[in-house]
Amino acid sequence: MSKNVFEHSNKILMQLVKRARGFSKGDDVTFYTSSLVSVVSDYELKITVPIYQSKLIPLNEGDVYTVQFYTTSGFYQCKCVVKGTEKEGQIAVATIRTISALERYQRRQYFRMNCLIPVNYAHLTDYQLHLYSSLKECTTESRRKLIEQQIELENITMNKGTMLDISGGGLRFNSFTLYDKDDVFLVIPEIPQIIDTIPFLLCKEVLIRQVGYQNEMYENKLKFINITNEEREKIITYIFALERERMKNE
Repeated sequence: MSKNVFEHSNKILMQLVKRARGFSKGDDVTFYTSSLVSVVSDYELKITVPIYQSKLIPLNEGDVYTVQFYTTSGFYQCKCVVKGTEKEGQIAVATIRTISALERYQRRQYFRMNCLIPVNYAHLTDYQLHLYSSLKECTTESRRKLIEQQIELENITMNKGTMLDISGGGLRFNSFTLYDKDDVFLVIPEIPQIIDTIPFLLCKEVLIRQVGYQNEMYENKLKFINITNEEREKIITYIFALERERMKNE
């Protein structure tokens, strides 16, 4: 089955699990995009070396990645180790070998879609989080208006950032402010298909990483909080619909 999945993969995503040397787990949460060059065997294949922010990502021998394969029949995942890299013409190519079983990707909630989408966000106090949580839960129009008036009095400042990826479990965005783990945010992605039915998202910071040393840019990994199953399913449906459209166009 592995060779058949590899041969029909029209997109590959890779996330670093363990570097052969000099890596501390959690330093890199980025998903890198690659594509298939050739299938060597059921356990080995050649892929393009990923490019991220116009730079080749160094794939060193012995590095271990979680690799996701996208086909028209579904999504598959396994762990792979880098065997080496080479140049084939003008293309940088890596040979990788599977080190775990190839499994169909069933956890739809955690399928993460890379993107570059403007996002508006605000760092919330505990009281402001309480207000927005209450707004989500209120069932009467009079109560809703009262809470909205209280929120307006808070004069909450919205900031602009760029969303880097989104899943049914959370999202990741860049900011020029360093926040703390467990900080809570109001987030409004500029995605009409989402904000038309989900006016705002509440999120908690789970990981912060500096990505720009000169301009002090930070990468924030957030998880959704106080989200209903219906809201989560709407986000997942949007993600998979957009991903299928992307796959058709590639």
